[in-house]
Formats: sequence, C-alpha cells, structure tokens
Amino acid sequence: MRRLSLVIAAFATLAAATAGTQTLAVEPVSATTSTNAASVDLPVSAGQASYVSLAGPVRDIVVGDPSIADVSVVNDRTLVVLGKRPGVTSLLAFGAGGRALADRQVVVSENGGGGVTVYRGATANNYACAAQCTRLGPGAP
Repeated sequence: MRRLSLVIAAFATLAAATAGTQTLAVEPVSATTSTNAASVDLPVSAGQASYVSLAGPVRDIVVGDPSIADVSVVNDRTLVVLGKRPGVTSLLAFGAGGRALADRQVVVSENGGGGVTVYRGATANNYACAAQCTRLGPGAP
C-alpha cells in the first residue's frame, strides 16, 4: 500500500511540474521534397541545390558541417541549400528572439536520391544513397 501511495504522489508531482512548464512551438518547415514538420530529412545531390521555405523571417543560420552543405539566403523566408560532398549535416534557422524556424538533417548523396538510416537495436547507421548507398560517419569504409 505504501508503494502505491508513493507512485501516486510521484505521478501527481510530475503532472504538476509538467503543467507548469512552457513549451517552445516550432513552426513547420517546407522544402521541395517534403512539407512535413521540422524533423524531416532534406536530401540533396552533391553539386545540386534545393530550397527551404520558412514560416517566418530568418535572422541566423547554422550549418553543422559546411564542407558537406552550404546555405544561401534568397530572401527573409527562403533558403537555398547546396550539396557540396556526400555526408549528413544539420541545418538550423532562427528568427527574431531566437525562435526556431528550421531544424533539418541535410543528407547529401553523390548522384541524387536521398538518405537511409538503418537501425540495429540502439545503433543507427546513416547512408547517403544514389545508385549505391555509402555509409556515413564513424566506422565508414
């Protein structure tokens, strides 16, 4: 009986703490390949470009590995992503006040196509795919 009361008390405390927190709303981001939420991959071929439309005016842009992809600003709501070499990197865009406008994983492949993530248990392996898939990241051949 004591365990049950402890579980109920812990649940009530957690529920009250969760109700009191504020969440940051991330607006959807659209691209040429998908118009889903911000967690969607953006496939780009090396030497090719794709665009990302943002829900608000962009202020700051961060590219995780600029040797894989580069970003140009067309206007305050449109970015162009250029694939430089095969790999996976992140693209973050922020608006006024640090509001997140985009959080995308850019997958650059050799000759078109996209990317594949293979999960084996808790391990994820990323591949950039065209006619053949190339493993990316640590331990890649």
